[in-house]
Amino acid sequence: MTMADAADVTIIGGGPVGLFGMYCAGLNCLDAQLLESLDRVGGQLEHLYPEKPIYDVGGFPKISGRELIEQLKRQAFQYSGRVVPNVTASSLETGSLRHRIHTNQGIFESRVVIITAGIGEFIPRRMNIPAIDQFEGRGLYYVVNQLSDFDGQRVLVVGGGDSAADWAMAIADRAQQVTMIHRRDAFQCHKDSLRKLQSHSAVALVPNRSLLRLEGDQQVQRAYLQDTKEGPLADPLTVDRVIIAIGLVAGTAIFQEWGLPLEGHEIRVASDMSTGRPGVYAAGDVATYPGKVKLIAAGFGEVATAVEAACKFLGA
Repeated sequence: MTMADAADVTIIGGGPVGLFGMYCAGLNCLDAQLLESLDRVGGQLEHLYPEKPIYDVGGFPKISGRELIEQLKRQAFQYSGRVVPNVTASSLETGSLRHRIHTNQGIFESRVVIITAGIGEFIPRRMNIPAIDQFEGRGLYYVVNQLSDFDGQRVLVVGGGDSAADWAMAIADRAQQVTMIHRRDAFQCHKDSLRKLQSHSAVALVPNRSLLRLEGDQQVQRAYLQDTKEGPLADPLTVDRVIIAIGLVAGTAIFQEWGLPLEGHEIRVASDMSTGRPGVYAAGDVATYPGKVKLIAAGFGEVATAVEAACKFLGA
């Protein structure tokens, strides 16, 4: 891309927030391009959680990850913005009124950059225990692609956060039994999710438990647990399926090399989503500020704010 071809706005990251950012850019008649590191847009919802039910997006009491992405694509692509897949950004150079984004596919130039990269490279956090991980593909799931796999099954869900709770709710009406364990005293998911799980007849919530090992012949059959306060339990839990939902590995360290202020794995932003580097903004899970709420709905508002700030920066 030549200097004359520089986009008004380049969005880095094609998850739900990036897609909504493309819509906002088109709404403001900005020439926009979206760089996505994977082979298609959609982020975590498309690649990790296509069948996961989403409950906290306005206007949709319940929608699957894949369905939400399809709706966002329809909304974003009514305008003429460009999507470039399989692009990995390595560095960001600021010149006179232009940013140069160095990637594995060459240099992309843009007047404004909005980073919506989520947590970066989204890799499910693994147990890294051979006695557990050996059953991946044999009843152990780090990524769920088909909810029908759990029909009539006895399922163990490991994790106490929102992802674990969402999976437990998604399969509760399908499975014979769902046991959700968490290594702490209290589950950390949304209160409404906890209430629904507590009232479901097929779900058992067990705090202060961790998974030690799995056993079985061709498929997982038994899960050995540990009481986190008192030690290993003698009797195993009979299971047919195990879902591990203990978080994702963050991969956002590269943004520190770009001269952006990080707090932990997140980029610190001001109220207009600016990063302190002129013409560079961040929104969604990659951004942080006092009072941050990590919801997709919040990310939509953040990227809309970032695009409005970009318009002012560009004098559009």
